Amino acid sequence: MGDHLVNTLILLAVYNGEKHLPSLLDSLKAQTDGDFCVLIQDDGSDDGTPAILEALYREDSRFVPAAESGRHFGAAGNFLSLIRQADADYVFLCDHDDVWMPEKVAVLKQAMSEAVRQYGADTPILVHSDCSLTDDDGTPIGDSFFRHQGWDPGAVTLPRLLVQNNVTGCTLVMNRPLCRLIAEHGKSKELFMHDWFIALTAASFGHVVFVNQQLTAYRQHGDNAIGASQSGLLVRAFRALGARQKAKRRILLTYTHTQVFCRLYGDLLPAEARKTAEDYLATRHMRKIPRVLAVRRLGCTMQSPVTRLGQILFG
Repeated sequence: MGDHLVNTLILLAVYNGEKHLPSLLDSLKAQTDGDFCVLIQDDGSDDGTPAILEALYREDSRFVPAAESGRHFGAAGNFLSLIRQADADYVFLCDHDDVWMPEKVAVLKQAMSEAVRQYGADTPILVHSDCSLTDDDGTPIGDSFFRHQGWDPGAVTLPRLLVQNNVTGCTLVMNRPLCRLIAEHGKSKELFMHDWFIALTAASFGHVVFVNQQLTAYRQHGDNAIGASQSGLLVRAFRALGARQKAKRRILLTYTHTQVFCRLYGDLLPAEARKTAEDYLATRHMRKIPRVLAVRRLGCTMQSPVTRLGQILFG
């Protein structure tokens, strides 16, 4: 499939975005590869967002309103609604308060094209990248989200992703087979966050590919649904030693999320993925030392020194 034949869709979820939306839209218009359409769904904004969008629709035909604009779904629900409406070869997710680097669409489309050639057009594929961090005003506060979080770029397999997600929704692109799986099986009321579910789906049914470039300026502010941890790794390590209950809840979430994931896919889940998930769920009922050893043997280890420490001490 040549790049000029790829039908590319960006799904933009918006909610009360009048402050930051213009910067995001400017960055989309400035893409070096402008061969895309943007499907926008307003999640029931009560600020100046609707007026900004109405003006946008009149001036640029690539930007169009989604079918359920105006309804309130929440972050995961809005994206899943958009995904169900998507009909494209490559599907990007986009938050209203970030800024895209000019080469983002071009780089991720190229990476996806290479992955499709390698794994086949019918294979579900997720490509995602690193991002930089900015404060609410757009001032840089971190050059790499992965380094800030201590994440492992090589954590692209199901065992690693079951226990710690490193796929940030605003950095990803899906191909059509993956998008269809998410559309058919994702249920927002049962998910912690949509991007984790997308990552597990890709790792179970196909492949996850990481691009080690910061292609999005990820804005950190009080309204983020899920954002970067604000402290450095060393500080978080010391805090982890005294945060037993928080760490235990985080580990419990991995078991709960794995159960939900298995239930949503049922018998459709590939046998190898199901066995991996069931083997991990079985560790929950083991005694401490056998559980730690079993989790390690399965490869279900968290990615950063902080979270691995918490997994050993409190898991």
